[in-house]
Amino acid sequence: MGIRIALLGAYGAGKTTLATAAAAALGIPAVQADGPMRLDPADPGENVHDWTPAQLFGLTVERYAARRAAERHDSFVSDGGVLHEFVYGALRLRYGSYPGTRRRADRAQVPADDLTRTLSLFWAPYPHVERYLDATYTLLVHLPTRWPQPDEDPPIDELFRAHTDAMITEIGARSRLPVHVLTGDTVDERLDQLTGIVGSTHPKGVLT
Repeated sequence: MGIRIALLGAYGAGKTTLATAAAAALGIPAVQADGPMRLDPADPGENVHDWTPAQLFGLTVERYAARRAAERHDSFVSDGGVLHEFVYGALRLRYGSYPGTRRRADRAQVPADDLTRTLSLFWAPYPHVERYLDATYTLLVHLPTRWPQPDEDPPIDELFRAHTDAMITEIGARSRLPVHVLTGDTVDERLDQLTGIVGSTHPKGVLT
């Protein structure tokens, strides 16, 4: 049986960088959904804050399908895993991209009096996602936020990232798999921790 790692974390947590390093170290592919999460990937000027709740719903389901397609390998390290868009979408609907500030309006944020119904609809497919998560991954790895976002105009703020880490922790607690939290401050430290976890949980090595 191969090793199938899902790297979980907020935007800018270092998932892509670690996935690339882990793939090279372990000799397995790094996978993610093709292209950016966009209504029109060919439009470089698309503003994600203009998405409506319905558009965010549709994009979340599309990305879930794309991630499943990308993860059709016996072994892989997944940049985000199938949880990523569901966590991101649920937080956008509840808080908007910049919680508690007036920095930028987010059309995807749902009014308080409609939030319960909307989130119920949004999470309706999640039992299928959870079954896939439990059946597919052999390691769930959380990269908590450790450093500021590199972007001058980031698409989310630090409170959104904190909510992301909290939701990942909450969802992970319900998974059949333990969630391993990486505490390193550098890519090398995190890679050492990850390869150590792989060695202890997959003593026979990786089958590609």
